[in-house]
Amino acid sequence: MGIFQFHPIYKKKIWGGGLLNKFVAGKDSESFQLVGESWQLVDRAEEISVLKSPYASMLNLHDLWVNQKEEIFGRNAPPTTRFPLIVKILDCRLPTSIQVHPGEKVAIQYGWEKKTEFWFFLATLPGSSIYLGFKQAISPNLLKELIGKKAIIQYLNHIPTFSSHGILVESGQIHAIGEGNLILEIQDNSDTTFRIYDWERPNENGSLRQLHYWESVLSLSLEPNNPKLLSPEAISVEQNYFAVKRIELKAGQAYACHLDGASFLYLFFCGGRVVIGDILYDKGQGIFVSANHGKLEVVGLETKNEFIAVSFPLE
Repeated sequence: MGIFQFHPIYKKKIWGGGLLNKFVAGKDSESFQLVGESWQLVDRAEEISVLKSPYASMLNLHDLWVNQKEEIFGRNAPPTTRFPLIVKILDCRLPTSIQVHPGEKVAIQYGWEKKTEFWFFLATLPGSSIYLGFKQAISPNLLKELIGKKAIIQYLNHIPTFSSHGILVESGQIHAIGEGNLILEIQDNSDTTFRIYDWERPNENGSLRQLHYWESVLSLSLEPNNPKLLSPEAISVEQNYFAVKRIELKAGQAYACHLDGASFLYLFFCGGRVVIGDILYDKGQGIFVSANHGKLEVVGLETKNEFIAVSFPLE
């Protein structure tokens, strides 16, 4: 059927702004100062990605999902009422809250939405980092004492971040993104987040944002772990609803594949410039390729050209 593009949906956040517009347009912009999220691909009741060019009578991602699911999304599409992924860009001028997303078991029990996510670091500033997982075992009683307190960070893995690297954030893992990170996030279709600590900072109204005590206690995995960043060459991740792979091309080098009806392919261009057919794509752009598109060839134009490919898991 072809290649689709969608309008991004910008979300202002108290921690947002600083890198996104410079990454996409090469310059700063006052209108992007507090933009913390750019939703590239979403199908939710409250937000739906709108096609840049309507396809037949279909105007948005949900229209495509409802009307031509197998043709456009592929035979690997799950039996969900909505497209099961969200792709967004996170622009963290300041740290996000320390938070957790619930896993499947507790989400079903309480009517929440589970959420696992993959982070690809589009750009990082010197000294940037994330917090992910507990570095030592803690008891439920200690956890209850630590929620809402800065002291909790001493129990967390503190991981320096670098551009073109990635990391998987599983549901139930405590986490936060530090300042100076621009991230491409691929996640389950969920907007359920429970805040554990928010740096005692006021929101735009001068009040503190809500913390989620009992929800966090129920959702958190207290098992210690030692997560590591994936190097650029090692980025190939598969989860229930998504598969993510990083691809790098030299000038004149081509990436070719054949979309045979199994899955769509979403490409986000992270660096350099590429051409598909006679259309040029710069970094910061994303395209959605239908599952029955057939042959696709992406040719690099710069010395280094980098993009992320997202699809449903392989058969």
